[in-house]
Amino acid sequence: MKRPLPRTPTAWLKEIKLAIADAAEAEPFGQAIGEAITLANLFHLAPHVCLKFRGRRSTGKVADGVIKTALANYVVNSDPNGIDHNLGQRPLMAFVLCYVSAHMALDLLDEQQAEEILIYCEKKLEE
Repeated sequence: MKRPLPRTPTAWLKEIKLAIADAAEAEPFGQAIGEAITLANLFHLAPHVCLKFRGRRSTGKVADGVIKTALANYVVNSDPNGIDHNLGQRPLMAFVLCYVSAHMALDLLDEQQAEEILIYCEKKLEE
C-alpha cells in the first residue's frame, strides 16, 4: 500500500500517528515470539512501517540500510555520554525519530525537512 508523501509537518504528524497505530497491531505477535511489544519498544518497527507506507520491499539491501539507519539514529540520540534526548522515557518521540530517519535513508526527506518535522512533532506530542 503506497501512501502519498506528506507535504507539511501537520500532515507528517497525522501519518506518524497512523504509523504508530499500524505498528501497534503487531502486539499480539510479540507473545508468539516471547517478546512483548510495548509502546517503549515500538520504535523498532518504525522503519518497517515506513517501508510499508512507501510501498517499498521489506527485505533486501535497501530495506536493511533503512532499518539500520533508523535504529542507528535512535542509538546516537540516546547516548548518556553524548547526545541524550531521553528517548527511553519518550517512546512516541523515539518512534517519530526512527520513522523520519527511515525516510531520510530513502532520500525522501533532507536534513532540514526532517528537523522541521521532528521539532513540530515534539511540540505537538508534548501538548
